[in-house]
Amino acid sequence: MKSTLSAAFIAFIILSSLRAHCFAEESRYQVVIEESYYKVRPEHEDEFLDLYKKKIFPFWKEVEKMGLTDGEIRMYTQRIHTLQPSWTFKTVVRFKDYAAIDKWLKKRDEIFIKLFPEEGRYKKFGRKIMTITQEHWDEFIREISLE
Repeated sequence: MKSTLSAAFIAFIILSSLRAHCFAEESRYQVVIEESYYKVRPEHEDEFLDLYKKKIFPFWKEVEKMGLTDGEIRMYTQRIHTLQPSWTFKTVVRFKDYAAIDKWLKKRDEIFIKLFPEEGRYKKFGRKIMTITQEHWDEFIREISLE
């Protein structure tokens, strides 16, 4: 009887520690980074930047106020354009987790209409951006801690 209880207790301890380890593993992946790439025609680069600064950046700041991102909203360009991958601008937004992305997707029209009622829905404005963009793609990545 004692050995059965001891074995059950040991199994409980092992399972509990495995569950805690799995939870710790998952918590490493809380932040999800959205990288959006835009290949913009050279004659439209200024227009793209102007639209991004006036409409898209304030939109992301509003998403940040909702607590869905951690304030890491950045834009990059290449110093020297490489052959592959070919992009003009890259934006980076750090979401707190996958649940925050789901909330953002549900709320983005509401947020965009609140900020810019004359523009209509988020996707309508997105089509406007795409008219001056040759290519666009998004990558959602998770950082893995090395410590």
